[in-house]
Amino acid sequence: MGEQRTVCFALVALALAGPAAAGKAEFGTAQEAQAMLARAIAEVNADRRAAIAKFNHNEQGFRDRDLFVFCFGASDGIFTAHEGLVAHDMRELRDLAGEPVGEQMFAAANDRQVARVSYVSRLPGTTQNVVKDAYVRRVGDQVCGVSVYRDAAPAHGN
Repeated sequence: MGEQRTVCFALVALALAGPAAAGKAEFGTAQEAQAMLARAIAEVNADRRAAIAKFNHNEQGFRDRDLFVFCFGASDGIFTAHEGLVAHDMRELRDLAGEPVGEQMFAAANDRQVARVSYVSRLPGTTQNVVKDAYVRRVGDQVCGVSVYRDAAPAHGN
C-alpha cells in the first residue's frame, strides 16, 4: 500500500510540474513553431473566421508553452489574432534593439513561402535578451505567424 501511494504521489507531482518535468523543454523549437504555423495555415485556408477564433482562444494545437499563433491583416497590419495585441497595428512594433520588427514582418510575408524575421526579445523570467525568430506567411487576406526563442535552449539547458 505504501509503495502504491508513493507512485501515485510521484505521478501527481510530475503532472503538476508541467511539460518541462515530463521531458518536454521549457520553450518550443523552430521545428515545432514551423509545424504549428503549417497547421494554422491549413485552418485559415479551411475557414478563416473559425481559425482566428481558435487562435485567440489558444485551442489545442495552436498554443504550446511559449509558442502561439498570431495573425494580422495583410492589407492593414491590424492584429486579428494575438494574446494581447488584437486590434493593434503590428507595423508599429519595435524590438528591444529599436528595430522596426513589425514593418519587417509585414514586408517579408508572402503567399509563396514562409519568411523568417529575426529580432531581439527578452527571455521570459530573466533579464537576458535573446534572438527570437518569427515565421510568417500570407494566407489570403491574413498574415499568420509563430515566433520562437532561438537562444532559449542554451540559456535554460539542463
